[in-house]
Amino acid sequence: MAQVQRLTYIDKLGDAYDMGPARDEDRALLIQMYECFVPKAVTQGLPPANPDTRLEWILGLLADGENFLAWQEGKVVGHCSLILDESMTNGEYLIFVSNTHRNRGLGTGLTAMAVERARELGLDTIWLTVEALNFRAIKLYKKIGFVFCDSGERERIMILRL
Repeated sequence: MAQVQRLTYIDKLGDAYDMGPARDEDRALLIQMYECFVPKAVTQGLPPANPDTRLEWILGLLADGENFLAWQEGKVVGHCSLILDESMTNGEYLIFVSNTHRNRGLGTGLTAMAVERARELGLDTIWLTVEALNFRAIKLYKKIGFVFCDSGERERIMILRL
């Protein structure tokens, strides 16, 4: 199974981005994205506000997940990660896009790459947790095919059956 390579993506405003799998040499750029990311620790405590904890979290995602990035002008502006469970049948999904690059379709592009990779890996389900009032994210997830599987008040769980 071939993993997707870096692709050029044109956003809703006509700006060009590169999107593709994270590589070892992208680690410093990803760390820099999260150092500049605001607000920190608002969405389910992520990305962590403490620099040491944040670095540990980023390195853990890179070590344990299938990671995809969006780059513009040499900077990482979006990141998603698919973290497989021990059985290798399900994966947890998370995504972050820099504030100045939101609502341009980057989340859709990154999510589509992660879903395609999940299919290549033979996963049955992808799941995520989203704050109940994060309507922008919920709209994205529903567009991709995720559905709610609980009735939480503050946080909701959504799944995508592959």
